[in-house]
Parts: sequence; C-alpha cells; structure tokens
Amino acid sequence: MLWFAGAVAAGTMLAAIALGGAGHWLSAADRPQKADAIVVLGGAFERTVYAADLYAAGYADRIYLSDPRREPGHSLLERFDIIIPSEHEISKAILKKTGIPAKDIMRFQQTALSTADEATSIRNLFNRRRVTILVVTSAYHVRRARMIIGDALKDSGVTALILATPHEPYAAEWWKDQDSARHTLLEIAKIVFYLGGGRYRTAQ
Repeated sequence: MLWFAGAVAAGTMLAAIALGGAGHWLSAADRPQKADAIVVLGGAFERTVYAADLYAAGYADRIYLSDPRREPGHSLLERFDIIIPSEHEISKAILKKTGIPAKDIMRFQQTALSTADEATSIRNLFNRRRVTILVVTSAYHVRRARMIIGDALKDSGVTALILATPHEPYAAEWWKDQDSARHTLLEIAKIVFYLGGGRYRTAQ
C-alpha cells in the first residue's frame, strides 16, 4: 500500500504545481497588432474600455459589441418600473463617451448565452474573409476564449488575436486574491466542461 500512498502524494503535488501556474496559463494573451476590427466579448465593462483604447491607438476602425442575455433578476425588476440598461447599451454608451462615432460601433450577437454562442456569431460575421480581428476579454478568460473561438474559426480565413483588458485586475498568484481565486477555479471547471463537449447556446 506504500506505493499507492506515494502515488497519491505525487499526484497531489503535481496538481498543486499545475494549479500554482494556472494563473499564467489562463491569462497568456496575444499582443495587439493592426487589425480589421475589434470584437468585445460580453461579461465585463472593462473589456469595452480597453476596446476604446485600442480604437484610439489606431489598431482598428470599427468595434463589434456582444449583447449578452439579460440577467433574470433584471427582468424581475421591470415589474417595479426599475429599468437597468442592457450590457450592450451600457457598452455602447461607454464607447460614445470616449468619442467613438456611432457608425463605428456594431452589435455582432444578440442575447448571447455563452462564449460558444459568441464564437458562432463571430464566424458567421467574418466567415470566408481574410481578416484579422482583436478579440477583447478578461485575463482569466483568455485561454478558454482562445479554445472556443479557435475551434469555431477553423478553416474560416479569420485570424483572431485574444487580448486581455488591463483595466480588470487579475493576479497570476490567484490564491492571494479572492476575486482572482474565484475566476481561476471557475475557469478551470469551465474548460474541463468544454473539453468534455459541454456547450450552452441560446437555441437551447
């Protein structure tokens, strides 16, 4: 039984080492370069702010915004005449506040339920065009976004660079920060789910 105990101890140690490096692995983003468009995935307004930075720096001259499904609680609030703007509406307002013309702001996905939903819409939007797009997300989401969007864009002619917004803090030493720890553990679970064939789509 000593060999079994040793194997368990070794496995535990390897898992701990892997988890220790998970923050760097999850957040290994691409560098921005001149592109045809900027695509902002839903989920955090810090992503929209970085998209505005990229636009201002001349990396691309148009921005595509996702329109994630509204939180169920927001619809409930409407019964009390409390209206919370959609994420798309807020993101569009952020871009306009930075001076980006409305003609350069477009919506690429309505009522997106997941990154898989957004990836399908990105393919449908740019399919068979030789374009480069800058996909903006959060640092902890970079790895999974690259997996999902990369799978969706196979043989599409689209080159997608996955960028991480610097406006949303994420600690590579994730165990030292509560928000980073939550995001890291959740992302690992989501990646396992995706690799196992799990997908959530609006049609479901």
